[in-house]
Parts: sequence; C-alpha cells; structure tokens
Amino acid sequence: MKIFSIVAIIAIALASCQNNQGHELLGCGHDHSHDHTPAKAKTNTHVHTDECDHNHDHEHAHHHSHAAGADDHKEHDHGHDHEEYGVIHVSEVPFSQSVRVGGEILQSPGDEQIVVANHDGLVFFASKSMQEGVAVSQNQTLVTLTSGALVHDNLEAGFLEAKAQYEKAKVDYERAQKLVADTIISEGQYLDTKLAYETSQLTYNNIRRNYENGGQKVLAPFSGFVKRIHIAEGEFVQAGQPLFTIAQNSRLVVKAEMPQRAAASLGNIRTANFITPYNGQVFSTQELNGKLISWGKSTAQGSYYIPVIFEIDNRGDLISGTYIEVYLKSATETNSIAIPKTALLEEFGNYYVFVESHEGWEKRYVHIDGTDGKMVRIAQGLKVGDHVATANVSRIKLSQMSGQLPEHAHVH
Repeated sequence: MKIFSIVAIIAIALASCQNNQGHELLGCGHDHSHDHTPAKAKTNTHVHTDECDHNHDHEHAHHHSHAAGADDHKEHDHGHDHEEYGVIHVSEVPFSQSVRVGGEILQSPGDEQIVVANHDGLVFFASKSMQEGVAVSQNQTLVTLTSGALVHDNLEAGFLEAKAQYEKAKVDYERAQKLVADTIISEGQYLDTKLAYETSQLTYNNIRRNYENGGQKVLAPFSGFVKRIHIAEGEFVQAGQPLFTIAQNSRLVVKAEMPQRAAASLGNIRTANFITPYNGQVFSTQELNGKLISWGKSTAQGSYYIPVIFEIDNRGDLISGTYIEVYLKSATETNSIAIPKTALLEEFGNYYVFVESHEGWEKRYVHIDGTDGKMVRIAQGLKVGDHVATANVSRIKLSQMSGQLPEHAHVH
C-alpha cells in the first residue's frame, strides 16, 4: 500500500513539471506560472509584455520612417527630372512668321586682304606648317622671296646697288649744301642733287625694310588666319602677284536667297535664324550682333532668287563658305503658343509632344503653324498652363514603348 502511494505522488509531480515547461514556450519567453510566482514577479511579467509590444511598435515606426524617406527621395528626384526633361510651362509669347530659304556664310568684304609679292623672286615659306586655315599674327613672316642663282633682277644685287646709290647721293647732297651756301653752284644744281638723294633714299629704305639674309620678307598685314594660299614652295613670282589671302574672321556675312514668290515680305524682314549643317545648332543674327545690310532690288541674270544680306560677329565656331538653312523672320504676333522645336516627335507625318499629367507623361498630338528654326508655333493641341517636356523626349517614348513609366513619372 505504501509503495502504491509513493508511485502516485511521483506521477503527479512529473505532470506538474511538464505543465510548467509548456507555459514557458508561449509569448515572449516570460513565465506564466501563477502558483509559485510572487506579486512582484507578476508585475515584472507585465513589464516584459510591454517591452515586447514596444519592440514591435519600434520596428513599425522604423519601417514607416524608411517609407517616408523614400517618398521624400521621390519628390527630390521629381525636381531633378524636371531639369533632365527640360519641362517648360506653356504660355503666350511673341512669335515671328518666317520664310525658310537656303543661304551661305561668307567672309565680310572688309575683313580679308590679299597679300602680294613686293619683289620678283623665288618663294620660300617661313614655316613648314604654313597651310590654309593656320592662324597668323600681325607682322608675322609668311614667306621670303630670294633670287637664288637668278641673274636677271637679282634681289641681293638690287639691294647692294640701291645701298650704293643712296650712299653716293647722300655724300653729293651734303657737299652741295656747302657749295650752294658759298654760291659756288647754282640753286638749280643744288635742287637736282637734293632730288637724287631723296629718290635714292626712298628706294633703299623700301628694299631694306623687309630685307634679311639675301631675301625679301613678306609679312601678314593683321592677325587672322590663312584663308587661301595662291603659290607653291619654290615658285617664281613677280612683284604684285597674289601670294596669300588673310582673313580676320571677326565679321561674317549671311547671304540668304529668297524666292521671288516671297518678295512681298521683304520690307518686314529685320532678323533671321540659321542652322549650320555640321552641328545642327540654331543661331540668331540678333544674338550675334547682326544687322541687315541690304536686300537685292533685282535678281541676277538667270536666277530666281533675291539676295538678303546680314552681317554678324563670328564667335569662332562659324565656318566661311558653309551652306546653311535660313529662317527670315518678318511680322511678329505677340500672343502665340510656341514651344522649342526639340519638344516635337514625328509619327507617320503627324507631330506630338509629351505633356505632364497626374499619371505621368501624356502623349498629345499637336498641329504646327510655322517655325523660325528654334521655336514652333502650336495652332492646336496645347493650352496655357500645360507642362511640356523639351529635352530627352526620345527617352520618354522608349519608356512608354517598353510598357514602363520613366523614372520621373509619379502617381498621386
């Protein structure tokens, strides 16, 4: 009987132990035993529970903070993308009707000079790098003219002869000054001696001015560049023969060829835009300190065009002799909706732009009513207040074709 009682007590104890271990596996790891835990321990149990909830709230707040930061970053990116896509606010602006014609950039007539030989002789370039387009400075030696083994009109012999005649005439003149004072020679003889002296002095100084080491130097008249070389190394030239064309390149001429059918608008033309073929850049005669010089009162024989001439400053990136596309600007309308030409995309002969909306970029077709090469006037499709992308518009197009919104697009 005693043995049975002992076994029962051991079984009850084991069951109680397993029950306590089961409670320890629940919740946040705190003790749920109520039979053997003091009151203070129960209070601590509630504290542990609050810490568990606090940790959960902290994680939630931390995640919310990150989400808010991501929203702020999106707003920052949106501002940056406005610059990336060149977003403009559509408004009414002045716009000039234009006539699109062909034209050419030419050298200004007073901006170039032909350098000629100052003596007969053989040509020797001062520099082996002398080529068309090379920059030169004022009084820089371009070539040296020498006689070499030539017998006729030998440059060195001519220089020595001129020097000898000058020195002799100088001595005769100084002697004549003394003789005329003592009335030994007449006034007429004195004047003849003086004239011979002055003539020989002029000839000698003219030859001596650019004479050096048996040759005659030819100098650049001003700073600029070599537009054209008319002679070859070692060629024999005569006095007055063209050697170089030197251009300053500071002023240029834009010559536009207007068709006769548009002649009625000639009186209203004051400025022009033009596009160069080598970089596609649009230039304005106003921005280049340009002015209208003239327009032809008649056409050349066999020509169907009227020349319109502008003179402009050369900023250094314009090339004389280039054929260009010119937009002759005439009457100006003050209230027009016009946007940069870079905003347009073409699709099967129709033009469209990308307008910013709440959902991202909206593809909108527009009708064009003229261009001045830089801006296009919109007759239909846009209104004041629209926000239009004017840069990297092809990137937006590719994003929409791929089924993805461009990075800047935002959803409210």
